[in-house]
Amino acid sequence: MRRGIVILLVALLLLSGCTVHRKLPPVAPPFSTNQNGEQDGELTVHTDWSKLDDGDKLLPSVGSRWYDEYTGQLIVRDDYGPLIPYAGLRLMDDWPAITGCLYGLMTTDGLVVTDAVYSSVTRPEYYIGAKRASHPLLVLTMGVQSDDVDGYVRGYRAVAAGDGSWCTDFCYRGMRAIESGLLLFEDDRISYMSPAGVILRSWTMASLKLTQEEMDSIYMGLEWGEGWFGMWYGDYFCLGFTDEANNDVSVIRLSTGRKVIMDRNDFWDALIQASDDDQSDMEDFAANLPPGDYSEINYLWDNISDDSMPALIAASQYDAGGMLDLFFLIDGTPLPELTRRTGSWYYSVRPVGGFIEVLDLKTASYYDIVTMDCAFRIYLGYDAD
Repeated sequence: MRRGIVILLVALLLLSGCTVHRKLPPVAPPFSTNQNGEQDGELTVHTDWSKLDDGDKLLPSVGSRWYDEYTGQLIVRDDYGPLIPYAGLRLMDDWPAITGCLYGLMTTDGLVVTDAVYSSVTRPEYYIGAKRASHPLLVLTMGVQSDDVDGYVRGYRAVAAGDGSWCTDFCYRGMRAIESGLLLFEDDRISYMSPAGVILRSWTMASLKLTQEEMDSIYMGLEWGEGWFGMWYGDYFCLGFTDEANNDVSVIRLSTGRKVIMDRNDFWDALIQASDDDQSDMEDFAANLPPGDYSEINYLWDNISDDSMPALIAASQYDAGGMLDLFFLIDGTPLPELTRRTGSWYYSVRPVGGFIEVLDLKTASYYDIVTMDCAFRIYLGYDAD
């Protein structure tokens, strides 16, 4: 049976995170560092999960800083190693990111490289059939004051190497990815970037003969991802419909840098064929779970990873006290230390760069997905009840 590509891709993206709930004890204030970037005090610990229900126990901060001073931007250098995002400041429930937190960058050793200034940090994702893939790059999103509307902050993106060895300016209003590269959209041009970060082609809106109405449609598609905008196969990227009857679509042909008009059905048939020629659908890992009466099962992807398979499985289950959120490795190994009672808006658990991010109301903790040792923990500065 042919796949409904748009619905499938949206569904897979929505499954990349899951909110879970339980109250943890309060946490010590943020760590401090000396001039050499070393921690003041012995703060690195291996968490004893059995103590998490003791309200009088303080979980210490874990980690340190690369730079002693506040660092509001990525300082490019080639000795960080792989960088992963960490939540560093909680704002509210779901703004400006789905976790409600601003993010910074840290090394896999728990050294802060940038403070929490980004509304999101992701990798450019695409799908081969139903399987998720990504490029070894970081997409950093930051709010920039609009010149057009007073008080309006628009999200702009920069693209950086996964190890912080280079970074573009925050000039992109949006991004779309496929196996062959990324399309990056600025206010007045579109650029085609290779997976290695090399700009292969760049076109102004004028050279593509795009009308103001088409430009507005592009920005709407970048903002909401609706309709046909962003569908991409091979050499062709769809900008959207060209007529009120929605019979034709406007398409960029990347090899020539020209805009062409295609019949909607012809474009859809080619898109379906390209998908059918790709890899088979993803394996059903739910079969690995221990026997149980699960009311819901979700796969959790690590969006800062090369692995095309989900990193965790989240499952909901009722007991005498109500709903529980359970977590398992992809092979079905239970993670009972992550079990949460459903009920608090601020709790979330997700895989990030080989770690498990656990967000409480006032703290963010990062646990090694294999050993469950805490590599990093920080106070989120949230004072509301």
